[in-house]
Amino acid sequence: MPDDEPKNNSAEPLRGIVLCCTSIPPEKREELASRAEQMGAIHKLDLTSDVTHLIVGATDTPKYKYVAKERPDVKVLSPEWIGAIRKSWLEGEEIDVRALEETHKLPSLAGLKICLTGFDDPLERQHLQRLITVNGASYHADLTKSATHLLANRTEGEKYKYAKLWALRVVAPEWLKDSIGRGMVLEEALYDPLLPSEDRGRDAWVRSPAQGFALGKRRHEETMSAEPVSLDVAGRSRKLRRTTSTKLESQNSTIWNDIVGGGFTAARAETDDWPDAAGDGAGDQRFVGPLARPNRG
Repeated sequence: MPDDEPKNNSAEPLRGIVLCCTSIPPEKREELASRAEQMGAIHKLDLTSDVTHLIVGATDTPKYKYVAKERPDVKVLSPEWIGAIRKSWLEGEEIDVRALEETHKLPSLAGLKICLTGFDDPLERQHLQRLITVNGASYHADLTKSATHLLANRTEGEKYKYAKLWALRVVAPEWLKDSIGRGMVLEEALYDPLLPSEDRGRDAWVRSPAQGFALGKRRHEETMSAEPVSLDVAGRSRKLRRTTSTKLESQNSTIWNDIVGGGFTAARAETDDWPDAAGDGAGDQRFVGPLARPNRG
């Protein structure tokens, strides 16, 4: 086994791993670093070129954003990963480092609070809501100041107005697809819904030769959910479970093409001129602002 690969031996299960932390309080970071070093890892305060693993407390940091854009080779994990390995190590168990990496991989949209606007078709909204929640974010029907992102299919309406007023991150639908595809939150400014569709997400991240999009393929952690996820990255170093239904793949592809390519025209044609205050029956126009009460109807 090469020297830069972790060895699953009882003495140094993290040998060959170089750790860096972001948005971890200093005291907690020192504790994690000490425990990781006991198991053979190297800890670095700076995100250097030899870092192999990034331990993440929050996603809105320069280190996280740099890895998301420039370092597809770095594994992005929750702090609990070190604790899980240490537990098995202390108990003398055989340690499968790679399996624990999968278990503690940081979800693509970890910690985000996402609201939707401009999506009129109920099936389209349900599909988006499910993608949001299964990838680590929480879906919010009402727009409040606590939201982190507004996924906007149109640049109009009350939700859009107040999201801009409150300086929330407003992103086009392509941002959701690409962030899930990358496995990390991508730079929101590159997905401004005011940008032409062909320019959205340009140079958002370095696509390694083995990395790409695939509809109908699921990551390991998503196979643990009750339903399959229709969007994910293909070609990772680990084995991925493939769906066997080409019909399902075709249907999922159609849904995503509709979302980012101007589809669902029949549903939208009837509602292009509805007033924002009236709502659409699917919760799309509900918001909580200083001039209005939430529309729960």
